[in-house]
Amino acid sequence: MQLTYTIDQCIALQLGTGYFDLHNDYVLVSALREGAWAYLHFVKRTDAWVKAPDPSHVAVVFEQVGFFQVGEGTQLPNSIEEIGFKEPDDLDPDSFMLQPEDVASHIIFRLENDQFIRIGAEKSFILTSSLS
Repeated sequence: MQLTYTIDQCIALQLGTGYFDLHNDYVLVSALREGAWAYLHFVKRTDAWVKAPDPSHVAVVFEQVGFFQVGEGTQLPNSIEEIGFKEPDDLDPDSFMLQPEDVASHIIFRLENDQFIRIGAEKSFILTSSLS
């Protein structure tokens, strides 16, 4: 998978000067697949520690999705615990790699209570919004 962003400390996405701490500052409110596209939508928390200038909404978009799995019992909204990568044939949701081994690697978002979302796609990018 080609990422247009980097993953920092298994909890944040960085794109240029934009830094989006998905563990502390955002909550995942929806995960959707529409044909060859998938979207994860995050909304900024209202807690005091969250920086006011951070975007209100962050969408992680996936193109040419070949694999999309929402773990059984996953409920949203939910918090991101860790972000990592899996080889396509590795079905164990508890282990992951810090970096993709190759373009076929899947990205996995581990959530609270052992829930997860796993996506295999050709490309991923971020969209942000300051809408309240």
